[in-house]
Amino acid sequence: MKRNTVRSSSSDSDNESNNASAPSSVKDKVVRESKKQRAKSSHINRAMRIGIFCLSVLWLACLLAMFVSIQREDTQTIGSHIHAVLNHSHFNSNWKEQHRLNNLRTVLNPATATAPDPKNAATKFGSKSDEYHNRADQAALAKVRHPIKITSTPSTTSVAANEFIDMRDLTATLPFDNPDGGAWKQGWDVKPKPLDPNNPLKVFIVPHSHCDPGWIKTFDVYFRSQTKGILDTIYNALKKDKRRKFIWAEISYFEWWWREQPKHVQETMTQIINDGQLEFVTGGWVQPDEANTQRYAIEIQLQEGHDWLRQTFGDHVIPKFAWSIDPFGYSPTMADILKDYGFQGMLIQRVHYAVKKELAQRKHLEFNWRQTYDDTGDHDIFTHVMPFYSYDVPHTCGPDPSVCCQFDFARINNGYGGCPWHKPAERITHSNVARRSKLILDQWQKKASLYRSNVVLVPLGDDFRYRTNNEAEEQYNNFQMIFDYLNANVKGVQVQFGTLSDYFNAVRGTFQPPLLKGSFFTYADRDQDYWSGYFTSRVFDKALDRKLEQVLFAASAMGATPEEMREHRRSLSLFQHHDGVTGTAKDIVVEDYARYMHNAIENVQKWMVDKLKTNLNTSSLQPCWKASAPRSLGYFDCKLSQPAIVFNPLPIQQSCGDMIVPSHSAIQATLPCENAGPLKSDTTASSIIKFDPITGMMIEPFKEEWMVWKVRKGGAYLFFPGDQVKYLDHRKEKVTIQQNGFIVSTSKWERTIIQKKVPNEFGTGSATVLDFIFKTKLEIDNEEWFVRFNAPISNKGVFHTDLNGANFDTHHFRSDLPIQSQVFPMPTLASIEDSNQRLTVLSEHAQGTASLKDGTIDVWLDRRLLRDDERGLGQGVRDNVLTKTRFRLLLETENYDSDPSTEFEITQLCKAMWDELNHPLEIFGGIGNPTSLMGGLIETTEKMLHLDNNEKNKGSSEGNTNAVPFVFMVHDRVDYFKVAIESLRNSDFPKKLPLIISHDGHVPEMMEYVKSLKSEFNVIQIFHPHACYDHPHEFPADAPELNEGYEGDIYHNKRSPWATCAKHHWIWMTKTVFDMDFDIEDSVESIFFIEEDYVVSPTIYSTIMQGLSLAVNDSKYFGIIFDRTNSGTDKAKVPHVRAGEQDWHEMYFKTGPFAIGRKTWQKVINARDVFCERDEYNWDWTLVYLMSQEVKEDLRLPYLVLVPSVIQVTHIGTEGMHGSKIGNSWSIPKPFHGTDVIHSVSFSPTTFKANGGFHHPKDIEHCKSILAPKWQLFA
Repeated sequence: MKRNTVRSSSSDSDNESNNASAPSSVKDKVVRESKKQRAKSSHINRAMRIGIFCLSVLWLACLLAMFVSIQREDTQTIGSHIHAVLNHSHFNSNWKEQHRLNNLRTVLNPATATAPDPKNAATKFGSKSDEYHNRADQAALAKVRHPIKITSTPSTTSVAANEFIDMRDLTATLPFDNPDGGAWKQGWDVKPKPLDPNNPLKVFIVPHSHCDPGWIKTFDVYFRSQTKGILDTIYNALKKDKRRKFIWAEISYFEWWWREQPKHVQETMTQIINDGQLEFVTGGWVQPDEANTQRYAIEIQLQEGHDWLRQTFGDHVIPKFAWSIDPFGYSPTMADILKDYGFQGMLIQRVHYAVKKELAQRKHLEFNWRQTYDDTGDHDIFTHVMPFYSYDVPHTCGPDPSVCCQFDFARINNGYGGCPWHKPAERITHSNVARRSKLILDQWQKKASLYRSNVVLVPLGDDFRYRTNNEAEEQYNNFQMIFDYLNANVKGVQVQFGTLSDYFNAVRGTFQPPLLKGSFFTYADRDQDYWSGYFTSRVFDKALDRKLEQVLFAASAMGATPEEMREHRRSLSLFQHHDGVTGTAKDIVVEDYARYMHNAIENVQKWMVDKLKTNLNTSSLQPCWKASAPRSLGYFDCKLSQPAIVFNPLPIQQSCGDMIVPSHSAIQATLPCENAGPLKSDTTASSIIKFDPITGMMIEPFKEEWMVWKVRKGGAYLFFPGDQVKYLDHRKEKVTIQQNGFIVSTSKWERTIIQKKVPNEFGTGSATVLDFIFKTKLEIDNEEWFVRFNAPISNKGVFHTDLNGANFDTHHFRSDLPIQSQVFPMPTLASIEDSNQRLTVLSEHAQGTASLKDGTIDVWLDRRLLRDDERGLGQGVRDNVLTKTRFRLLLETENYDSDPSTEFEITQLCKAMWDELNHPLEIFGGIGNPTSLMGGLIETTEKMLHLDNNEKNKGSSEGNTNAVPFVFMVHDRVDYFKVAIESLRNSDFPKKLPLIISHDGHVPEMMEYVKSLKSEFNVIQIFHPHACYDHPHEFPADAPELNEGYEGDIYHNKRSPWATCAKHHWIWMTKTVFDMDFDIEDSVESIFFIEEDYVVSPTIYSTIMQGLSLAVNDSKYFGIIFDRTNSGTDKAKVPHVRAGEQDWHEMYFKTGPFAIGRKTWQKVINARDVFCERDEYNWDWTLVYLMSQEVKEDLRLPYLVLVPSVIQVTHIGTEGMHGSKIGNSWSIPKPFHGTDVIHSVSFSPTTFKANGGFHHPKDIEHCKSILAPKWQLFA
C-alpha cells in the first residue's frame, strides 16, 4: 500500500531518536513563558467571553422555558439570533476588518477611501484582498451592510472553553509519546458503542479509489494502464444496481475518460451521476498538496475541476464536501478556500498519530475548523478526521486491522497480496453471513465510540482499486449480503452504501462540534518518522512551479482569459498533486511533470509576446527568461544595455533600475534592472553590510552560514538528521570573493547579494532589505544543504512560517522532540522577532525551514538521498540539477507588533516585498523598430486588471446570463428619463441588479433625480471624464484651434463638437462598464444599453434573458435588439409579422437599445482601428459599417441580431441624444414571451455611405486610446 507499510501487531518500532541540543530556553522555560505571556493578556478577554457565554445560556434557557414545544431547529435559530446581537459590536471595532474594507473601497471608489499608514499598519500576508483573492473583501463589505447575520445553523462561538483546540498550543505541550496500543498501534483498546433501537447506528460504506495523477508511473501511463479501466469498472458496476454508490475526486482523470466515451455511455453515466450513485468529492483537478502550494495555484486547480464539471453536467454536481486522504499534513488555507467555494464539510486523514489519539480520546475528531483571523465563525467549516493509520480497508472499518482486512473482498484468493495478519478475506455465504456480519459490526461500533454522533463513515477502497469487474462485484455483492442480514436481523443498526454527502448530511446537527484553530504540520505516521523531507525534495521543480504561476499571473494581467490559458492552467494544476510539487515521485514522473510545466511556460510567454507585438506595433520581441530543457536552469537571454519592454503585473509599482514601472503597466527600459552589491544611492551601506574577509560570509547586519546535514537515512518523504557541519569546513573548496563579499562562489555553491531599495512610503532607516541568490548543484549522496541566518534576536523558541502565502503558523521549539519534528513547510516565509527587531526570510519557491536555536532561521536549499524511506516510492532522490533559490531578507526595527498574545502579521513593507518577489517584472527584449515606442510608457486605464479575481464569475461562460445590468446613457433630458424609469419600475427588472447611469456631464437636475433613485435601485453612476457639458471649450468639445489647417471630413465640414461628443461618450461608457467588477452574486457576461428617452415593456428583463440564451452562444449574432421598426434600412426586406405573434426574428443591426455579450464587445475592441477611423459621427452607424463587406473578414462584426416580434421599447424622444422635445404619440410596449426563432434573413448587409463628422486626427487618436488594452502604448 502506498507510502504506509502495513504493520502487523508484532512489528517492532524504530526507537532511534535524534534530539535537538537545547538552547538556553528549553521547553519548560520557553514554551511556558511564551504561553504565559499570551495567556496573561488574554485573561480579561477570556473572562468576558465566559461572561457573555453565561448570559447567553441564561437567556436561551429562559426562551426554552417559554417555548417548550419549539423544535430543536427553532431553538438553534434563537441561539443564533442571540449570538448575532452579542457580536454586533465586532464590526465596528475590528481594525483588520475595516482595513480590508478600506482596501476594497479604494478599488471601488478611490476618492472616498482613506489610505492606511504603511508605517503603522500590519497586514494579512497574501490576504484575500489581493487581486486574485477578493472574495473575502466582498464578504466583509456584505457584513458591514448587514452586520447582524441571522442563520438557522447553531452558532459555534458559544462553545465552552474546554471545547476549543488551538493546534499551536497543543503541539507545544502534547507529550508525543508512542506507547503500544495493541491492535490499534497508536491508540488503545476501544470498547464498542452500545446499539440503541431508538437511535440506530447509521453506517455508510463509501467505495472509492485513490488514483494519483502521477507517482510511480506518469499521469498518461497511469490512465492508460489503470485509471481508464477503473472508471470503466465503476460505470459497469453502478448501472447494475441503484443501491450501489461511489465517490470520485480527481477530475483530471475523469475528464480524460469522459472524452473517450461514446454518447450512450456519457448519457448513462450522466444519469448515474444525477441519481446520486456517483458523487464527485472536492472536484479539483487533483488532490493537492497543502504544504508547498500557494493559495493561487490551489484555487486554479479547483477552478479547473469545477469549471469542467459545471460545463459538462451543470451546477448541481459541484461538490459540497471535500475528500483529502493522502496529502501529508493539512493547512487551514485549504479549509478557508473550501468555505469560500461553498463547501459544507471536509474529510482529512494524514494527521500525526499522537494528535489523532488526543482528539479521539476527547471525541474531538470532528470539529469546526476556524481561521486564526476569524473572530466570528463566518469561515468555519465542519471537518472529519479519519482516526486510524491509513485510508486502506484494513484501517478504515475499525481499530483492528487484522479484522478489517478480512472484509477487503478484493483480497480473496490472495488478491493484492492478501492480508498480512494471516487471517484471510472470506467470501460471504448464507452459512457464514451472521457470524461475519457481527464481527464487522463490532468494529463499526468501536469506531463509532470515537465520535459524538451515531453515524459512522467507513471508506472502502485504496490506491487504484476496482480495476476489474470481478473486483467490484466481490466488494458490492459481499457487503450487500452483510447489509441485508444486519438490517433485517439486528435492531439498532442501519447500514448501506453511501457517498460523502450521505454521511455529512446524516451527521449534520446531531451535536455541537468543538472549535479548532491551526494547522496539522509536521505529520508523522509512526514512531519518529516525520514527513519533513518533502518540504524540500526536488526543489528545482518547486521553483519551476512558481515560474509557471508567475507567467500565468502576468498573462492574465495583460488580459488573458482562463479559457485562453486553459491548457496551461491545467499543467499547473496537475503539478499541485500531492506527489508532484512535493517532489515524491519516480524520476521519470518528475521529468514528465517538468515537461508539462516547461511547455506551458513557453506557450504563455509566446501569448504575451504576441499580445505585446500586436499592440506595440513592433516587428520582433522575445522573452528574456528562457530554459533550454524542462529541468535545466533558466537563463537571461537579452542583451544588456539594450532597450527592453518591462511589464509590471502587480497593482503596485515596481522599479527597473532607476525607472519606476507603474502598476499594471510597462515601460521601455535599459537593462539590467538590478545589479549585485549595495544601492548606489545608499552611502551608508558599507557601514551596515559587512563580510568575513576569509570566507566572504555576511557578518553584519546578520550572519550567514552555509550548512550541511550529513545524513544516514531518510528519503523523498522523511528527514532524519545526522551530523551538522559547515559547508566550507566540510568541502575545503577554493572560495572566490568578488565585490567585497557581495558575490561568493565555490565549484558547487554560489551566492549573490543585492540590496533592495525601501520605498519612501514605508519610511527610511526602518528596515534593511537584501536579496540572497543561491545557485547550488548537489552531487554528493546523503547530504542536505541549507543556509542559516543568525541575528541577535531573543525569540525564545517562537518561530513563524506562512501557510500557502495566505496566512501564518506559529511554532514553539521543543528540545524534548527530535529535530525532524521541528522542520516546517515554508511556501514563502519564515520569521523570528523580539521587541527590538524582526528578521523575515521570503522565498520565491517552497522549501523546508527550522529555527533550532534562538536568533536563527535555517532554510533548506536542496537534498540528495541515496536510499528509499519505505513509503512506497522505491528509490532515493538523486536527480538533482543546478538550482537557483532567491531569498529576500528583511531586518525591521519598526512598524511590527511583537506582542506574543496577538496573531502574527507582516508589515505593509513585507507584503510589498513579497508581492514583488512572487510576481516580478516580466522582461522582453529583441525589440524590432524600437523607435516606435515613442518614449516607452504603456499605460493603463483607471480600472485595474485582475487575475481571474472576479469570484462571482468563476467558471462562467459567455452563455451564462444569470445577471444583465442595465446601462442608461443620459444627458440633460430629465423629463424623458423620469418616464423611462417609471416604465422600468413597473417592469420585471430585478432592482438588486446594477442600474448604471452614464452621465454625459454633471447636469445638476439629472444628478439630483438619480440621487433620489438610490433608495429603490442598485444605482451605479459613472461620469464621462471628457464630457462636452463639463468642458465646453476643451477637447473633445469646442476646440477651435483643431480646425486650423484641418481640411474637414469627407464632406469638407470642419470639426464640430455636436458631432463628436456623443460618440466619444458611448465609446468610453461601453468600455468602462464591460471592465467593471460587479458586487453581486451572479455572473455578468452581457449588458443591456439604452438611452434616456426610451420606455420599456413590463417583460423587458425576461425578454433579454430569453433572447441572450438564444443568441449569445451563436457566433453569427451580434446580440439582441428590441425595436424591430429600427432594424434594417431596406424596409422591403423586413418580414411581415402577424398580430399577436410571439417569436424571435432575425434582423440585421441598425440602432436602438441592445444587449451584447463580452465576446461581441471584444470583437469591437479588436476592430478599434477601423471603428475609430470611420468618418461617421454616429456610433451605431459605425457599428453597422463594421458589419459590412468592406471590412476585412477577421475584423468584421456579425451583422445578425435577434428581435422580438412584439416591440419591447418605445422611443419617446426625437432623433439624437441631445434632442429636447418629447414625442407626442407613444405607449408602453406590450409583454412578450417568445422562445422560438424565425430564421428570416437570407441577405447580406449593404454598405452605407458615411455621414462624416468624425475625421479629425485628434478624435481618431482619442477614440483609439479609449479602446486600447489597459496596457496599450500611448504616444
